[in-house]
Amino acid sequence: MLVEQIINERYINAVGFTDQAQSIKMKYRDAVWDILQKSYASIGGIKGAGFESPDDMVKSIPMWKIATRGGQVRAVIMYKDKSGRKSVAVGTDGSSEGAAFIDGMFRNEISRSYGEKSKAALGKMLKLIPWPVLKNYIVSPERVAEMMPEDRIIPLVGVDPKEWPADAAMTLERFPHLKPYGYLRDIGGDLVFKVMLGTPGQHIR
Repeated sequence: MLVEQIINERYINAVGFTDQAQSIKMKYRDAVWDILQKSYASIGGIKGAGFESPDDMVKSIPMWKIATRGGQVRAVIMYKDKSGRKSVAVGTDGSSEGAAFIDGMFRNEISRSYGEKSKAALGKMLKLIPWPVLKNYIVSPERVAEMMPEDRIIPLVGVDPKEWPADAAMTLERFPHLKPYGYLRDIGGDLVFKVMLGTPGQHIR
């Protein structure tokens, strides 16, 4: 049974825009779109450049890391190449298998890619990876501002705690050592709490 389970589990990487990569993306396009819509349902579904439609994802998002079991998509991480391999969307099918796949990808990808984390994703990283290890992969707000000059980045240490978003206050109550690394980013006119984790500069090949 264990052997069969292992055989039926796969990580599939669709990298770049070659015919082979695009063929893989087309095969899993609708399943990935459905997972991302459900995973981001609380904010009205996945949004942003490259996520206007399933076909837009195929055309615009250069790297898809897909986890399957028995041919069914259980989890996915999407990447763009921006100062390195940056995760821009994460989703699961809501199953325990999907959650386990994401746990594994988060652990393994921290040295290969980077991304902004908040809310549940940030909480998961803090639980999965011991702080003495994780602190080596935190990008300072100052560095974030250098990497994203087009965005408004506000270090949390300079903001009155009364003005923190609710998720920032809740996270820092549990993990106060995270405060120097948190920042607010202006997204659509709202200041959103983020922490950048991982390894910038590892470009998609």
